[in-house]
Amino acid sequence: MLQSTNLLDTPDLDPPMGDLFSFRTLSQCRSVWTEPTDGENGAPQRRIIHSRVFTPTGKATVNRIGFHNAPGYHKCGSHQEDDWIVDLRILTLDTPNSDWRELEYLRNLPPQGADKIHWIELGERETYGLILEIRRCGIDEWWTPWNLAANAFVVKGKLHEPIAPRNESLIQVSQIDLSSLPAGLQASQRDGKVTFKSNFLEVGFLLSRTGFSHLGIDQKGQGNTPTNLLQVGPGSFHQGTMLSPVGDIPVADPAVRFRFTGTVSVQGNKIVYQLQNERCEQSYRLEWTVFPERIHFRVKRNSKQTLRAWHSAAWRMSFHAPTAASQIIAMIDPQGQSGSFTSPAILHAPAHGSLALEAKGQAQARLEVFRPRDRIELELKVGESPRSEGDWQLEAGENEASWTFAVTRPRFPLAENTPDIVRAAIQQAGFTGLNFRPDTATLSNNGASMHCPISMDTWSCQCLRMGELVPSLRSEELLRLSLERWLDGGPGYAGGNLRQDGALHSGEDEYLMTGTAALLGLAEYLSKAASSEWIERFSLQIERKLREMKERDLDGDGLIESPYRTGTSGSQQWSTCWYDVISYGWKDAFANALLYEALQHLSDALPKTSLAHWSAPLAQWKTRLRDSYFNTFYNPETGWLAGWVCREGKRHDHAFLAVNGAAVAVGLVPKDSAKELLQGLLEEAKAVGMPSAQLGLPGNLRPIPDEDLSDIIQGYPFGYYQNGGRTHAQARHFLRGLYAVGLHEAADALLQELCEGFADASVFGGCKSGLDWRYWDDRPCGYEGLLTDQFGIIGLILERYGVDPT
Repeated sequence: MLQSTNLLDTPDLDPPMGDLFSFRTLSQCRSVWTEPTDGENGAPQRRIIHSRVFTPTGKATVNRIGFHNAPGYHKCGSHQEDDWIVDLRILTLDTPNSDWRELEYLRNLPPQGADKIHWIELGERETYGLILEIRRCGIDEWWTPWNLAANAFVVKGKLHEPIAPRNESLIQVSQIDLSSLPAGLQASQRDGKVTFKSNFLEVGFLLSRTGFSHLGIDQKGQGNTPTNLLQVGPGSFHQGTMLSPVGDIPVADPAVRFRFTGTVSVQGNKIVYQLQNERCEQSYRLEWTVFPERIHFRVKRNSKQTLRAWHSAAWRMSFHAPTAASQIIAMIDPQGQSGSFTSPAILHAPAHGSLALEAKGQAQARLEVFRPRDRIELELKVGESPRSEGDWQLEAGENEASWTFAVTRPRFPLAENTPDIVRAAIQQAGFTGLNFRPDTATLSNNGASMHCPISMDTWSCQCLRMGELVPSLRSEELLRLSLERWLDGGPGYAGGNLRQDGALHSGEDEYLMTGTAALLGLAEYLSKAASSEWIERFSLQIERKLREMKERDLDGDGLIESPYRTGTSGSQQWSTCWYDVISYGWKDAFANALLYEALQHLSDALPKTSLAHWSAPLAQWKTRLRDSYFNTFYNPETGWLAGWVCREGKRHDHAFLAVNGAAVAVGLVPKDSAKELLQGLLEEAKAVGMPSAQLGLPGNLRPIPDEDLSDIIQGYPFGYYQNGGRTHAQARHFLRGLYAVGLHEAADALLQELCEGFADASVFGGCKSGLDWRYWDDRPCGYEGLLTDQFGIIGLILERYGVDPT
């Protein structure tokens, strides 16, 4: 037997090449949809939990399982808390073909002491697999985090068999004939691959193993397809057919195993792979047909037996996030391992283009993001059933499915007077702000980033104006799913629970704008799209959010305050609003402006619902907030609003554009002052030499001193990142204010400049490209490369020029 300190950390074999490590072990983290078990009172009816699974390639003996406190969900840069397991279910697999059996179900566990491990003694337990399922945790309760599952466990024991050996087989070429291609399509063969190219698509196929070698898209049809959206390279190959049976040797994995035999043939624009594996009794026929503006994929899988698998895909496409944060826009299928989605769907690669996906037959598909590895994986499956434990069942018999990937573009109806540059921006970036992640069931910061309910207002301003994206896929459904996760307590950046001095409190008590932006998104959804059934289903959660928000008015003036973030100069605290590294605090003008707009929409929406009893209290609250707002934040020395008033009563005013625009747009500035206020900021922008808005607007026109910044951004010059850096993010608010007071010429001019940055895709890029923020000399100074909040401008375009499709 092979000894191991921690079976979960047992390394799998790596390619024998220098430092091309695959970092694969005999365990994985897994996210799974679940419903409440007996005794889980108060749990959401549907939620995502995380497990650590032990995946030996044969029999193992486990002596003891331990767990300890470990990092929890990382909600923002100012907090990294250790979380702990409260409820733990352990499942074991007695034979490769048996059902999972519950070994232990521990409930109401306390936090472990520092550096202490809680051990469960198992004697000499033989197993072919373990699932360590965290069903409840200390900080975020029912939504258990990936980080905790990845770091909390120790499994002591032995492997009975050596790790499955390397076995990288090659399939054989039976025929290649690249004649008789459709008009507009070219083909070439070199370096062990065949590549098809048109003005819209460039698709490369390996010949000795299944998988794409290249995928390039140019939705404009100008032939700009050389950029490969896929993650490819020596050592590991995360493309093509994958199959890792439960409790057995992997058949095909990304690093050192491809145990299929078979052939590949190319006839014109059609490529066919035939694969067989006798051990698992599985065979595949994979047929791709390439056309100038679409690709068709047809699969037949034959199996003499039902097979269970940890990983399986008839075809996997792994995208490289630093090239483009590619995303799937679709409805989720909330069963088993998270990430499954339904057809139709849109595969969107920002700055490159979009493919509409349509599936037929026994088709399944799922997407999962691996941010630490810069990888976004799209899996196409045929005849598979998700199991509640998170593995997959490949059904016996003949299974067939097909997918079509067709170039598509946004087709939002626009008024006849829409400027050409605005139309071009919609064509290039109309889908880009729909940063949906099926594996987390919510819109997110980008397609390879975390969920951020602080952006809910950005999503509502787009989703409620777009309508049908492709036939039978409506944008407001993406907003609905994101709201449901927030209402049911799902954590996110600047959301969920935080811990201080041993006690928990809502992250929205610190990040006030998470609560107000999400409430505004909810209010708009209630007033424009929600069904009475949906409102009734979530009425208790909505009431809880309203009560919590009302309790944040700590002094009764209608404005909400943060007791944790004081806004005091020199505190080095992070923010109460979206500008997270600026020390907004106590009374936040931005967060309260969004709250006021939310109360306006709720006043319209609630009287017709089961929540009508909230109408009068919210109307009174709205009046108190309006009466307090202007006198609290108006700075007579500058003639515009401060960004916040700190606990010491001091106004902090650095000429904030979005804050002032948001307040004016919703009517919080007296009509006789509003226009003059914004004209003053336009004059200030001219006086300080603000550059063209093509690369974005600065959040502030005057330098913010270090004492009003969090520690992480101190020491940098004006124009860097959030201290005056230019970005499209939140820029819509300033323009909305200009439109509201009749400064249409100035607003239109800025909008068209902003649209130039969208139209040529110069203001967003792959993950970590930094193109989302710019110095005033145009040098990038961002981090993500693409922020979902940049695309509130799309919502503004549809508000300004959109035509109701109905």
